[in-house]
Amino acid sequence: MNIAVFTDTYRPEINGVVTSIDIFRRQLEENGHAVYLFCPRYFDRDDPDPKVYHFPSTPYLFKMMTERRFAYPSLPVFRAISKLDIDIIHSQVPGNIGAYALLISRLRRIPHVHTYHTLFMEYTHYMPLPQGLARYLVALISRRFCGRCQRVISPSRRVKDELLRYGVDAPIDVIPTGIDVRRHRVITPADVLRRRYRIPEAKRMLIMVGRIGREKNISFLLRVIQLLKQRRSDVCLVVVGDGPDRPPLQVEVAELGLQDEVVFTGYVTRDEVFSFFKASSIFTFASVTETQGLVLLEAMSMGTPAVAVDAMGVSDLMADGRGGFACRLDHREFAAHVEELLDDRELYRHKSAEATAKAHEWSVEQMTDRLLISFERAIADFKAYGHVRCGKRPRHIAAQPDPGGS
Repeated sequence: MNIAVFTDTYRPEINGVVTSIDIFRRQLEENGHAVYLFCPRYFDRDDPDPKVYHFPSTPYLFKMMTERRFAYPSLPVFRAISKLDIDIIHSQVPGNIGAYALLISRLRRIPHVHTYHTLFMEYTHYMPLPQGLARYLVALISRRFCGRCQRVISPSRRVKDELLRYGVDAPIDVIPTGIDVRRHRVITPADVLRRRYRIPEAKRMLIMVGRIGREKNISFLLRVIQLLKQRRSDVCLVVVGDGPDRPPLQVEVAELGLQDEVVFTGYVTRDEVFSFFKASSIFTFASVTETQGLVLLEAMSMGTPAVAVDAMGVSDLMADGRGGFACRLDHREFAAHVEELLDDRELYRHKSAEATAKAHEWSVEQMTDRLLISFERAIADFKAYGHVRCGKRPRHIAAQPDPGGS
Protein backbone atom coordinates (compact mmCIF):
# COMPACT_ATOMS: atom_id res chain seq x y z
CA MET A 1 0.00 0.00 0.00
CA ASN A 2 1.24 3.53 -0.84
CA ILE A 3 0.34 5.91 1.99
CA ALA A 4 0.60 9.72 1.90
CA VAL A 5 0.89 11.31 5.37
CA PHE A 6 0.03 15.03 5.53
CA THR A 7 1.03 16.93 8.68
CA ASP A 8 1.34 20.57 9.75
CA THR A 9 3.98 19.64 12.34
CA TYR A 10 7.14 17.58 11.98
CA ARG A 11 10.78 17.50 13.02
CA PRO A 12 12.57 19.52 14.32
CA GLU A 13 9.38 20.10 16.36
CA ILE A 14 9.04 17.63 19.23
CA ASN A 15 5.49 16.69 20.20
CA GLY A 16 3.10 13.76 20.36
CA VAL A 17 1.95 14.12 16.76
CA VAL A 18 5.51 13.87 15.46
CA THR A 19 6.19 10.86 17.70
CA SER A 20 3.03 9.13 16.48
CA ILE A 21 3.91 9.75 12.83
CA ASP A 22 7.41 8.34 13.24
CA ILE A 23 6.28 5.27 15.20
CA PHE A 24 3.56 4.30 12.74
CA ARG A 25 5.67 5.16 9.70
CA ARG A 26 8.52 2.93 10.85
CA GLN A 27 6.18 0.00 11.53
CA LEU A 28 4.24 0.42 8.28
CA GLU A 29 7.48 0.38 6.31
CA GLU A 30 8.63 -2.72 8.20
CA ASN A 31 5.36 -4.32 7.11
CA GLY A 32 6.23 -3.61 3.46
CA HIS A 33 4.18 -0.45 2.85
CA ALA A 34 5.52 2.77 1.30
CA VAL A 35 4.94 5.92 3.38
CA TYR A 36 5.39 9.37 1.81
CA LEU A 37 5.43 12.34 4.18
CA PHE A 38 4.24 15.87 3.30
CA CYS A 39 5.11 18.54 5.87
CA PRO A 40 6.38 22.15 6.22
CA ARG A 41 9.96 23.11 5.43
CA TYR A 42 11.75 24.40 8.52
CA PHE A 43 14.56 26.99 8.33
CA ASP A 44 14.91 26.45 4.55
CA ARG A 45 16.20 22.92 5.17
CA ASP A 46 15.06 19.87 3.23
CA ASP A 47 15.02 16.36 4.58
CA PRO A 48 17.52 13.98 2.93
CA ASP A 49 14.83 11.28 2.99
CA PRO A 50 13.53 10.99 -0.61
CA LYS A 51 10.06 10.09 0.68
CA VAL A 52 9.69 13.37 2.61
CA TYR A 53 8.30 16.35 0.68
CA HIS A 54 8.30 19.89 2.05
CA PHE A 55 5.88 22.76 1.53
CA PRO A 56 7.51 26.21 1.81
CA SER A 57 6.48 27.75 5.12
CA THR A 58 6.83 30.64 7.53
CA PRO A 59 6.31 30.86 11.31
CA TYR A 60 2.89 31.93 12.58
CA LEU A 61 2.80 35.48 13.91
CA PHE A 62 0.90 34.55 17.08
CA LYS A 63 3.27 34.67 20.04
CA MET A 64 2.14 31.30 21.43
CA MET A 65 2.47 29.56 18.04
CA THR A 66 5.93 30.69 16.93
CA GLU A 67 7.12 27.04 16.84
CA ARG A 68 4.45 26.17 14.27
CA ARG A 69 4.57 26.89 10.55
CA PHE A 70 2.10 28.17 7.97
CA ALA A 71 2.67 26.17 4.78
CA TYR A 72 2.14 27.70 1.35
CA PRO A 73 0.85 25.80 -1.69
CA SER A 74 3.64 24.33 -3.81
CA LEU A 75 3.32 23.30 -7.45
CA PRO A 76 6.45 21.08 -7.27
CA VAL A 77 4.96 19.22 -4.29
CA PHE A 78 1.56 18.86 -5.96
CA ARG A 79 3.26 17.57 -9.11
CA ALA A 80 5.24 15.07 -7.05
CA ILE A 81 2.01 13.78 -5.52
CA SER A 82 0.51 13.28 -8.96
CA LYS A 83 3.40 10.97 -9.89
CA LEU A 84 2.96 8.76 -6.83
CA ASP A 85 0.45 5.94 -6.97
CA ILE A 86 -1.17 6.84 -3.64
CA ASP A 87 -3.73 4.41 -2.22
CA ILE A 88 -4.72 6.41 0.86
CA ILE A 89 -4.16 9.85 2.37
CA HIS A 90 -3.65 10.04 6.15
CA SER A 91 -3.78 13.59 7.54
CA GLN A 92 -2.61 14.40 11.07
CA VAL A 93 -3.66 18.00 11.76
CA PRO A 94 -6.71 19.89 10.40
CA GLY A 95 -4.49 22.89 9.54
CA ASN A 96 -3.59 24.28 6.16
CA ILE A 97 -1.63 21.18 5.07
CA GLY A 98 -4.66 19.21 6.26
CA ALA A 99 -6.74 21.37 3.90
CA TYR A 100 -4.34 20.45 1.06
CA ALA A 101 -4.95 16.79 1.95
CA LEU A 102 -8.71 17.34 1.56
CA LEU A 103 -8.20 19.09 -1.75
CA ILE A 104 -5.91 16.40 -3.17
CA SER A 105 -8.27 13.69 -1.95
CA ARG A 106 -11.11 15.34 -3.87
CA LEU A 107 -9.18 16.18 -7.04
CA ARG A 108 -7.29 12.90 -7.39
CA ARG A 109 -10.07 10.66 -6.05
CA ILE A 110 -8.03 9.19 -3.17
CA PRO A 111 -9.69 8.05 0.08
CA HIS A 112 -8.77 10.13 3.11
CA VAL A 113 -8.37 9.12 6.78
CA HIS A 114 -7.72 11.71 9.49
CA THR A 115 -6.27 11.23 12.98
CA TYR A 116 -7.70 13.73 15.47
CA HIS A 117 -4.64 13.97 17.71
CA THR A 118 -5.38 17.18 19.58
CA LEU A 119 -8.45 18.25 21.52
CA PHE A 120 -8.36 21.79 20.16
CA MET A 121 -11.23 22.88 22.40
CA GLU A 122 -8.68 22.92 25.25
CA TYR A 123 -6.32 25.20 23.29
CA THR A 124 -8.71 28.04 22.46
CA HIS A 125 -6.88 30.30 24.94
CA TYR A 126 -4.18 30.59 22.26
CA MET A 127 -6.65 32.03 19.73
CA PRO A 128 -6.92 35.86 19.55
CA LEU A 129 -10.74 35.61 19.64
CA PRO A 130 -13.48 35.71 22.28
CA GLN A 131 -13.65 32.27 23.94
CA GLY A 132 -17.26 31.63 22.93
CA LEU A 133 -16.50 32.29 19.27
CA ALA A 134 -13.24 30.31 19.41
CA ARG A 135 -14.99 27.24 20.84
CA TYR A 136 -17.78 27.49 18.27
CA LEU A 137 -15.23 27.62 15.45
CA VAL A 138 -13.29 24.61 16.81
CA ALA A 139 -16.46 22.49 16.83
CA LEU A 140 -17.51 23.73 13.39
CA ILE A 141 -14.11 23.18 11.73
CA SER A 142 -13.71 19.76 13.37
CA ARG A 143 -17.16 18.67 12.21
CA ARG A 144 -16.68 19.92 8.65
CA PHE A 145 -13.11 18.63 8.27
CA CYS A 146 -13.74 15.18 9.73
CA GLY A 147 -17.02 14.88 7.85
CA ARG A 148 -15.16 15.11 4.57
CA CYS A 149 -12.95 12.13 5.40
CA GLN A 150 -13.81 8.49 4.83
CA ARG A 151 -12.83 7.61 8.41
CA VAL A 152 -11.51 9.38 11.50
CA ILE A 153 -9.05 7.87 13.97
CA SER A 154 -9.37 8.87 17.61
CA PRO A 155 -6.51 8.08 20.02
CA SER A 156 -8.95 7.54 22.93
CA ARG A 157 -12.60 6.85 23.65
CA ARG A 158 -13.03 10.24 25.33
CA VAL A 159 -11.89 12.04 22.18
CA LYS A 160 -14.32 9.95 20.14
CA ASP A 161 -17.13 11.01 22.48
CA GLU A 162 -16.09 14.65 22.05
CA LEU A 163 -16.11 14.35 18.24
CA LEU A 164 -19.58 12.80 18.36
CA ARG A 165 -20.67 15.74 20.53
CA TYR A 166 -19.43 18.09 17.77
CA GLY A 167 -21.67 16.24 15.31
CA VAL A 168 -18.94 14.41 13.35
CA ASP A 169 -20.74 11.87 11.14
CA ALA A 170 -17.73 9.98 9.73
CA PRO A 171 -16.97 6.52 11.16
CA ILE A 172 -14.57 6.90 14.11
CA ASP A 173 -11.99 4.21 14.96
CA VAL A 174 -10.31 4.29 18.38
CA ILE A 175 -6.63 3.49 17.74
CA PRO A 176 -3.98 4.74 20.20
CA THR A 177 -0.39 5.14 19.06
CA GLY A 178 1.55 2.03 20.06
CA ILE A 179 4.95 1.98 21.70
CA ASP A 180 7.99 0.48 20.00
CA VAL A 181 9.48 -1.62 22.78
CA ARG A 182 11.94 -3.44 20.49
CA ARG A 183 13.92 -0.48 19.26
CA HIS A 184 17.52 -0.29 20.42
CA ARG A 185 18.26 3.02 22.12
CA VAL A 186 21.52 4.58 23.21
CA ILE A 187 20.94 5.18 26.92
CA THR A 188 23.03 7.86 28.62
CA PRO A 189 24.02 6.77 32.16
CA ALA A 190 22.17 8.51 34.98
CA ASP A 191 25.37 9.93 36.50
CA VAL A 192 26.24 11.59 33.17
CA LEU A 193 22.80 13.23 33.02
CA ARG A 194 23.12 14.39 36.61
CA ARG A 195 26.49 16.04 35.95
CA ARG A 196 25.28 17.61 32.70
CA TYR A 197 22.21 19.20 34.28
CA ARG A 198 23.66 19.72 37.79
CA ILE A 199 21.23 17.38 39.52
CA PRO A 200 22.63 16.29 42.93
CA GLU A 201 23.06 12.56 43.52
CA ALA A 202 20.90 12.81 46.65
CA LYS A 203 17.87 14.04 44.66
CA ARG A 204 15.40 11.43 43.36
CA MET A 205 14.22 12.61 39.96
CA LEU A 206 10.56 13.11 39.13
CA ILE A 207 10.27 13.71 35.39
CA MET A 208 7.82 15.45 33.10
CA VAL A 209 8.33 15.29 29.32
CA GLY A 210 6.45 17.41 26.81
CA ARG A 211 5.90 20.79 25.24
CA ILE A 212 6.06 23.49 27.89
CA GLY A 213 2.68 25.08 27.28
CA ARG A 214 -0.20 26.11 29.48
CA GLU A 215 -2.16 23.01 28.49
CA LYS A 216 0.44 20.72 30.14
CA ASN A 217 -0.48 22.13 33.58
CA ILE A 218 3.13 22.23 34.79
CA SER A 219 2.21 24.83 37.43
CA PHE A 220 0.28 22.04 39.15
CA LEU A 221 3.47 19.96 39.37
CA LEU A 222 5.33 22.93 40.86
CA ARG A 223 2.73 23.09 43.64
CA VAL A 224 3.19 19.36 44.21
CA ILE A 225 6.97 19.85 44.52
CA GLN A 226 6.34 22.72 46.93
CA LEU A 227 4.28 20.37 49.12
CA LEU A 228 6.92 17.63 48.96
CA LYS A 229 9.66 20.11 49.86
CA GLN A 230 7.91 20.82 53.16
CA ARG A 231 8.30 17.15 54.14
CA ARG A 232 11.49 15.95 52.46
CA SER A 233 14.66 17.18 50.76
CA ASP A 234 15.35 14.26 48.39
CA VAL A 235 13.19 15.11 45.34
CA CYS A 236 13.48 17.32 42.29
CA LEU A 237 11.33 17.82 39.19
CA VAL A 238 13.07 17.57 35.82
CA VAL A 239 11.07 19.21 33.01
CA VAL A 240 12.27 17.81 29.67
CA GLY A 241 11.24 19.85 26.64
CA ASP A 242 10.65 23.47 25.75
CA GLY A 243 7.87 25.78 24.73
CA PRO A 244 6.28 29.22 25.13
CA ASP A 245 5.50 28.88 28.84
CA ARG A 246 9.06 28.17 29.94
CA PRO A 247 9.97 31.81 30.87
CA PRO A 248 6.87 32.42 33.06
CA LEU A 249 7.31 29.00 34.69
CA GLN A 250 10.93 29.83 35.52
CA VAL A 251 9.68 33.03 37.17
CA GLU A 252 7.12 30.97 39.12
CA VAL A 253 9.86 28.57 40.23
CA ALA A 254 11.81 31.51 41.64
CA GLU A 255 8.74 32.96 43.36
CA LEU A 256 8.05 29.59 45.02
CA GLY A 257 11.69 29.22 46.07
CA LEU A 258 12.12 25.98 44.11
CA GLN A 259 15.34 26.81 42.23
CA ASP A 260 17.06 23.78 43.81
CA GLU A 261 14.09 21.47 43.18
CA VAL A 262 13.23 22.17 39.51
CA VAL A 263 15.43 21.68 36.43
CA PHE A 264 14.51 22.71 32.86
CA THR A 265 16.55 20.81 30.27
CA GLY A 266 15.22 22.37 27.06
CA TYR A 267 14.86 20.16 24.00
CA VAL A 268 16.86 16.92 24.06
CA THR A 269 17.27 14.04 21.61
CA ARG A 270 14.80 11.14 21.58
CA ASP A 271 17.40 8.78 23.01
CA GLU A 272 18.12 11.23 25.80
CA VAL A 273 14.39 11.43 26.59
CA PHE A 274 14.45 7.68 27.20
CA SER A 275 17.66 8.06 29.18
CA PHE A 276 15.81 10.45 31.49
CA PHE A 277 12.91 8.00 31.76
CA LYS A 278 15.32 5.28 32.88
CA ALA A 279 17.22 7.54 35.29
CA SER A 280 14.07 8.92 36.97
CA SER A 281 12.14 7.44 39.86
CA ILE A 282 8.64 8.49 38.77
CA PHE A 283 7.04 9.97 35.65
CA THR A 284 4.68 12.78 36.73
CA PHE A 285 1.98 14.12 34.41
CA ALA A 286 -0.69 16.73 35.13
CA SER A 287 -2.10 17.54 31.68
CA VAL A 288 -5.90 17.39 31.48
CA THR A 289 -6.01 17.81 27.69
CA GLU A 290 -3.97 14.80 26.55
CA THR A 291 -5.73 12.78 23.87
CA GLN A 292 -3.68 9.67 24.60
CA GLY A 293 -1.11 8.49 27.12
CA LEU A 294 1.75 7.85 24.69
CA VAL A 295 4.36 9.64 26.80
CA LEU A 296 3.27 7.59 29.82
CA LEU A 297 3.75 4.39 27.83
CA GLU A 298 7.21 5.55 26.78
CA ALA A 299 8.17 6.12 30.41
CA MET A 300 6.69 2.77 31.39
CA SER A 301 8.70 1.01 28.68
CA MET A 302 11.78 1.92 30.73
CA GLY A 303 10.24 0.49 33.92
CA THR A 304 9.35 3.92 35.33
CA PRO A 305 5.97 4.01 37.11
CA ALA A 306 3.70 7.03 36.66
CA VAL A 307 1.55 9.33 38.75
CA ALA A 308 -0.87 11.22 36.53
CA VAL A 309 -4.02 13.30 36.70
CA ASP A 310 -6.99 11.16 35.69
CA ALA A 311 -8.20 12.94 32.55
CA MET A 312 -8.78 12.36 28.82
CA GLY A 313 -6.47 9.81 27.19
CA VAL A 314 -4.59 9.18 30.42
CA SER A 315 -7.78 7.70 31.86
CA ASP A 316 -7.90 5.05 29.10
CA LEU A 317 -4.35 3.97 29.87
CA MET A 318 -4.49 4.07 33.68
CA ALA A 319 -8.01 2.71 34.18
CA ASP A 320 -6.73 -0.69 35.38
CA GLY A 321 -4.45 0.85 38.03
CA ARG A 322 -1.39 -0.97 36.68
CA GLY A 323 1.96 0.78 36.30
CA GLY A 324 1.24 3.67 38.63
CA PHE A 325 -1.56 5.85 39.98
CA ALA A 326 -4.20 8.10 38.42
CA CYS A 327 -5.67 10.69 40.76
CA ARG A 328 -7.89 13.74 40.93
CA LEU A 329 -6.60 17.22 40.11
CA ASP A 330 -5.58 17.66 43.75
CA HIS A 331 -2.06 18.62 44.86
CA ARG A 332 -2.16 16.70 48.13
CA GLU A 333 -3.53 13.50 46.61
CA PHE A 334 -0.94 13.64 43.83
CA ALA A 335 1.91 14.27 46.31
CA ALA A 336 0.71 11.42 48.52
CA HIS A 337 0.92 8.94 45.62
CA VAL A 338 4.43 10.18 44.78
CA GLU A 339 5.56 9.64 48.38
CA GLU A 340 3.90 6.23 48.51
CA LEU A 341 6.00 5.09 45.54
CA LEU A 342 9.19 6.66 46.84
CA ASP A 343 8.90 5.19 50.33
CA ASP A 344 7.51 1.69 49.70
CA ARG A 345 10.21 -0.33 47.93
CA GLU A 346 8.05 -3.41 47.40
CA LEU A 347 5.20 -1.33 45.95
CA TYR A 348 7.67 0.47 43.70
CA ARG A 349 9.09 -2.80 42.33
CA HIS A 350 5.55 -4.09 41.72
CA LYS A 351 4.44 -0.94 39.87
CA SER A 352 7.68 -0.87 37.86
CA ALA A 353 7.12 -4.46 36.68
CA GLU A 354 3.51 -3.63 35.80
CA ALA A 355 4.68 -0.59 33.82
CA THR A 356 7.09 -2.65 31.72
CA ALA A 357 4.43 -5.29 31.04
CA LYS A 358 1.82 -2.69 30.06
CA ALA A 359 4.18 -1.02 27.57
CA HIS A 360 4.60 -4.38 25.81
CA GLU A 361 0.83 -4.90 25.69
CA TRP A 362 0.30 -1.58 23.89
CA SER A 363 2.72 -2.50 21.13
CA VAL A 364 3.02 -0.63 17.85
CA GLU A 365 2.57 -3.92 15.97
CA GLN A 366 -0.95 -4.37 17.32
CA MET A 367 -1.94 -0.73 16.77
CA THR A 368 -0.53 -0.74 13.22
CA ASP A 369 -2.64 -3.79 12.37
CA ARG A 370 -5.71 -1.86 13.52
CA LEU A 371 -4.63 1.20 11.53
CA LEU A 372 -4.35 -0.90 8.36
CA ILE A 373 -7.85 -2.30 8.92
CA SER A 374 -9.12 1.30 9.12
CA PHE A 375 -7.31 2.15 5.86
CA GLU A 376 -8.78 -0.89 4.12
CA ARG A 377 -12.29 0.01 5.26
CA ALA A 378 -11.83 3.60 4.05
CA ILE A 379 -10.69 2.36 0.63
CA ALA A 380 -13.63 -0.08 0.42
CA ASP A 381 -16.15 2.65 1.38
CA PHE A 382 -14.63 5.04 -1.15
CA LYS A 383 -14.87 2.49 -3.96
CA ALA A 384 -18.44 1.62 -3.03
CA TYR A 385 -19.86 5.08 -2.36
CA GLY A 386 -17.41 7.64 -3.71
CA HIS A 387 -16.43 10.84 -1.92
CA VAL A 388 -19.21 11.37 0.66
CA ARG A 389 -19.82 14.97 1.63
CA CYS A 390 -20.33 16.13 5.19
CA GLY A 391 -23.92 15.63 6.29
CA LYS A 392 -24.65 13.27 3.37
CA ARG A 393 -23.04 10.08 4.68
CA PRO A 394 -25.18 6.94 4.45
CA ARG A 395 -26.18 5.77 7.93
CA HIS A 396 -24.84 2.25 7.42
CA ILE A 397 -21.32 3.61 6.75
CA ALA A 398 -21.25 5.72 9.90
CA ALA A 399 -22.53 2.84 11.99
CA GLN A 400 -19.61 0.48 11.31
CA PRO A 401 -17.63 -0.38 14.47
CA ASP A 402 -14.03 0.71 14.81
CA PRO A 403 -11.24 -1.87 14.62
CA GLY A 404 -10.61 -3.44 18.01
CA GLY A 405 -13.88 -2.15 19.44
CA SER A 406 -14.94 1.28 20.68
